[in-house]
Amino acid sequence: MAGWNLKNGELNNAYLTDNEYWALFNFVFSESSMKRNTYKFGLVKSILDSLFSGVEKKEGIFLSYENLFSRFAENYWNLVIKYNLKQMRRDGKSEYSRIESIFKLAVKENCIIGGFEFDSLDETTKKRIIKEVIKGCKGNVVGALYKDFDGCVYSFDIKGKGITISFAAYEFMLRHKYEIEKLNYYSWAKFLEKVNADNVLVKVLGKLESSTPHREDLSIYREILREEFEENTCFYCGKKLFRNVHVDHFIPWSFVKDDKLWNFVLACSKCNERKSNRLPTKDYLEKLEKRNSIDVATSNIDIIRIDFSDYSDGLINRMWTYAKACGLKEFRV
Repeated sequence: MAGWNLKNGELNNAYLTDNEYWALFNFVFSESSMKRNTYKFGLVKSILDSLFSGVEKKEGIFLSYENLFSRFAENYWNLVIKYNLKQMRRDGKSEYSRIESIFKLAVKENCIIGGFEFDSLDETTKKRIIKEVIKGCKGNVVGALYKDFDGCVYSFDIKGKGITISFAAYEFMLRHKYEIEKLNYYSWAKFLEKVNADNVLVKVLGKLESSTPHREDLSIYREILREEFEENTCFYCGKKLFRNVHVDHFIPWSFVKDDKLWNFVLACSKCNERKSNRLPTKDYLEKLEKRNSIDVATSNIDIIRIDFSDYSDGLINRMWTYAKACGLKEFRV
């Protein structure tokens, strides 16, 4: 049975070495892996972007379809709507992939949203699009990627709630997150070069890397950190904060690809600019772990409860360790 037509798949629990995992990923990135569109690259990116939003289960790390395909939709929105990059091979059957058709229909019905970032869409429109993406794309890619991975990376049930990544595969992806991302971008770009005209391929790798937008407006987090976490001094140098207060991703956004309250601290402009894309040293790590050991269940602030729903003791420590292994340099005041 063709992989795209699979309805479920059990996890192959055979022990794999790093070289064997690399062979599976390299197969997905290669010409040997059947691809009518870029969905496999898109799902790999969604999985990598969701690694720190997973829930630990007995069998492995669970990632919900809603989370995966919310990111899938967001990643594709800029590529299709903003940059007009086609995602489908010319095969005489259809010009556009299902996700392109969903987006184009949404813009046709409301032309104004064609100029918006995905995160700027109103919640009703966003939820409707994500629902259509889950319905239209899930069955065409989850089974196909599962089969390319020989069932050694995740298990799934199309009628279920999501996929479950094996602990070993999860650890492998965290250790090699940057390398897998770059290979995925490169292979995706090669595919796009074959199906798009030259005039839309300018800086295509940059467009792929920026397809998950970095949220610029973090003011809501600034106020919550001030009022609910009593942060009125710079997290790094300890000086009193007055003007030019920065909300900083403790573990750099380039590694996490997410905005979560448990990864935010307040910093003065000088420290934030000096830190840049580097990792705070371990003494700061211990300070943040202590701050995050709060009873979120009693909070009456929605964003605190939501952002801490996927947080667990030791998460920041693990993220720091894997980010360090991926080559991020340390920062100290």
